[in-house]
Amino acid sequence: MLFGSLSDDDVRQIAALVEALDHSGFDSLQLQVGEVKLTLGKGAVPTVVAPVAAPVAVAPRSTDLPALAPVEAPRSTAAVAAPGPAADGTVAIVAPILGMFYACPEPGAQPFVTVGAAVAEDSTVALIEVMKVFNAARAGVSGVVTEVCVKDCTYVEYGQVLFRVRPA
Repeated sequence: MLFGSLSDDDVRQIAALVEALDHSGFDSLQLQVGEVKLTLGKGAVPTVVAPVAAPVAVAPRSTDLPALAPVEAPRSTAAVAAPGPAADGTVAIVAPILGMFYACPEPGAQPFVTVGAAVAEDSTVALIEVMKVFNAARAGVSGVVTEVCVKDCTYVEYGQVLFRVRPA
């Protein structure tokens, strides 16, 4: 499988798996979804010895390949609030990936958003760093920020509530 055929979401999920493995007590992770096989490891590459088999004829691949099944990064046992509307009518903005949460575009700068700030669906509300790559977290909803749920420079998990917004 060529890496060019992976979607941005597939690449984000793989990056999330790499980050989760890095923070875990495990040395390696092997995952197979359909024809895609992913092996991740810390340190030396795991060695797999397989018997040599006779060549096998393979039928041509269909151009209608199914999409990769969604893969979620392992979550801790800490409760993560659901991203739906809360009892007070606010909507959660959740972390699109796991990583280090940054409320400001650079050290010493003003935060992207604060309580009372108006946001549009495409507004950048934070940055999340995974493996030295900074990913913009978008609001996904128009409204007013009512709560900042995460402190700057803290580790967040996939799906963790970052902000609460009262929809416009």
